[in-house]
Amino acid sequence: MTSAQAPRNLLGAAWMVGSGLTFTLMGVCTKQLGARYDPALLAFFRAALGFALMLPWVLRAGPAIWQSSRPGKLLWRSAWGTAGFILSFYAFVLLPLAEANAISFSRTLFIVPLAFFLLREPVGPRRWGAALVGFVGVLVMLRPWERWNGSGDGLSFGALAALGAAFSFAVSIITVKDMTRDHSPLTLLLYSNLLTGIMIAPFLLTAWRVPDPADLPLILAMSAAGLAAQGCYIKGLSVGEASVVSAVDYLRLPMTASADFLLARIIPGTFTLLGAAIVIASTLYITLREARLKLWNPWRKSEGM
Repeated sequence: MTSAQAPRNLLGAAWMVGSGLTFTLMGVCTKQLGARYDPALLAFFRAALGFALMLPWVLRAGPAIWQSSRPGKLLWRSAWGTAGFILSFYAFVLLPLAEANAISFSRTLFIVPLAFFLLREPVGPRRWGAALVGFVGVLVMLRPWERWNGSGDGLSFGALAALGAAFSFAVSIITVKDMTRDHSPLTLLLYSNLLTGIMIAPFLLTAWRVPDPADLPLILAMSAAGLAAQGCYIKGLSVGEASVVSAVDYLRLPMTASADFLLARIIPGTFTLLGAAIVIASTLYITLREARLKLWNPWRKSEGM
């Protein structure tokens, strides 16, 4: 890292901290609303209001913001993003926020096989090994043995929803990685919220209910916080080096754990903390090694990792 890059990394880290804080706020609002509204309906509110909140920037950007050279790719990305969106809201409602977030970090692990099979990127033994170790951490958090021997609630629907969301978002991220070559972040964010709202709409046939007036401020706060979290995350990655600012994203775990304790006096369990530590260590290794290889050879595409 050069001295010129250091201020940009600091700014990128600040944006990532902002993403973590607003993401935690969205999770808190979702959890408060989850007792009265179906998670699919909350996901629709988040996407629809997020799109509405973007309109001032959309109008300022003009018609060019709607242009896409690959609409099929946009639909593919939005379909997986919508699946991740709905599943993550179920995870927020059914699990402690810290546990849902810890499992969500596994999306980086899913990117390894997806990059190999979908993008045909060469993946070396070290990267495969780190991913496999990380998935051991996921199993520790999911605790499937508790379900098998009837000793607890491991492998619950909430945990499976969080894991499914991580996989869905990994596919979406892989697609975005390709689309950023010819689409602006604002265009991708715009279509993400618009198409997600449209794709969730069929679920409203069974999930719809008119929001209580007293819940409207909380619903608006949830949507605004979710949009801000997306925007801060994209901005952080665009300003700083991914290997640096991505590590800051793991601050979401202590942030959400603090929210769990303040709201419900919930403390993350031993298996959650141990599994999260394994997953975070694995994903950090993958991220830092990829950055190191690119530093040695900027034209290299992950070979030998």
